[in-house]
Amino acid sequence: MTRGEGRLFDGYMAVDWSASGTPKTGPDSIWISFRAPGDSEVLENPATRAEAVDRIEALLARASGVGHRILCGFDFPFGYPAGTAQAITGEAGWTPLWRRIAALIEEGPRNSNNRFDAAAILNASFPGEGPFWGNGLKRDIAGLARTKRKEGWGESLPANARHAETQVRSAQEVWKLNGVGSVGGQALTGIAALERLRHRCGAAIWPFETLGDGTAHVFAEIYPSLLEPAPGDMPKDARQVTAVTDRLARLDAQGDLARHLAAAGAMPLAVRTEEAMILGMADPEGFRSGGDTDPVIHRGDPAPLTYERDPAAIYRQSFATIEAEADLSALPEAARPLAIRLIHACGMVDVASDIRLSSGAVEAGRAAVQRAANTGTASAETLPIFCDSEMVARGIIARALPAGVSPVVTLNDTSVPDLAKRLGTTRSAAATELWRARLEGSIVAIGNAPTALFHLLEGIERGWPRPALILGFPVGFVGAAESKQALAERPHGVPFVTLLGRRGGSAMAAAAVNALTLGLGGDGT
Repeated sequence: MTRGEGRLFDGYMAVDWSASGTPKTGPDSIWISFRAPGDSEVLENPATRAEAVDRIEALLARASGVGHRILCGFDFPFGYPAGTAQAITGEAGWTPLWRRIAALIEEGPRNSNNRFDAAAILNASFPGEGPFWGNGLKRDIAGLARTKRKEGWGESLPANARHAETQVRSAQEVWKLNGVGSVGGQALTGIAALERLRHRCGAAIWPFETLGDGTAHVFAEIYPSLLEPAPGDMPKDARQVTAVTDRLARLDAQGDLARHLAAAGAMPLAVRTEEAMILGMADPEGFRSGGDTDPVIHRGDPAPLTYERDPAAIYRQSFATIEAEADLSALPEAARPLAIRLIHACGMVDVASDIRLSSGAVEAGRAAVQRAANTGTASAETLPIFCDSEMVARGIIARALPAGVSPVVTLNDTSVPDLAKRLGTTRSAAATELWRARLEGSIVAIGNAPTALFHLLEGIERGWPRPALILGFPVGFVGAAESKQALAERPHGVPFVTLLGRRGGSAMAAAAVNALTLGLGGDGT
């Protein structure tokens, strides 16, 4: 699918971030609004930053899998006043500072983090108390004051405010870590998260980087308070991110979003290389009102919408359409239900020609499930289905799993970040190390990270236990095609199903598992 004429993006995301130290939903927590082509808004409220990043990454991977480009707005500062990077890292510019922050910030699986201690370490690069302030912990932290320093701003310290805060007066300073309106903790935890995420999904960071060849996702700093959210019963944060994605979509449809992005070119060099800016701050009134004209003109009362409402009928018609339109003749009979579910998950019948599987792969997977069904109990796991992301696990239809068969995700295990550092690889790859003890005879479903598949293959070739089946569907532009080619061609001796090329994703990996447990039945409820 191609984006509409004149549009820069196919979809829009807005994220209201939180530095909370415990899992939290509702007001003052993380909210994600996502609008994809032809879809209604997806509004989610993950309880932790780890869950939020996994969900954002999954949404972007799915978009990449179908050639869509997403503009993602994040409600925290992307930079610090000019001179901060030089003082802390010895280098000018945003990239060394982002790397330094990402190296310092540690996140636990339930939102615990070390932002106050990290700020104290950063303060040590400056004379005296340093610019970060607002220790919100009960214990004292050497190098992090509880109150704001009164002197030195713009002299021995960087300025108190970025250019952005001088233009948007209600925006808070980046140094404040605690108290009403504090965004300093959000900036530290948010920048650390985006530094890792941008490398995994190949995103460009605006305004620091160009928009590239028109295919890369773009991350931008937003300030939802520039817009007035619609009234409603939902928390204000939720209504604000909804207002942002609606505004971005309207601006892009009217051809005005490009002007707001291009405004970075007229900003001071420090803004473009270190401080960052808020999308829309160069023309707040135009950002608020631009794109208000609805391009669709309705005349008279619209005709009633006619559509299928019966879920069982929807599945029957979908599968029948796929069987009529897709060429499955090259696939063995046992693999055709799996191929149909893969096509159903992505909507593209041409993927049938890119499916590759070893002889007897589907039978091997079904046999593993059947063995577990014959021996498993509700209290004892007999067959783990190892998933590289929460998105894969959540797409597996739980009611179809026999007792003792369950999805297992180790990505958010507390040991994984340190393990990844020690191994010099991604968290997704490091997480596969935790599968090893139970890998023998298991099912592996990879729908996100090529590095997870590469690392698994390396382990098996070094003598790791062998799973009963590998379902390899990583998606993206860096390593996805290569990892699946390796799965299909290397002599690892493990039954496999994969999809050659860049396409794939969590939905397809989950669909492959569902084909093993359900075939083409059992969905219509």
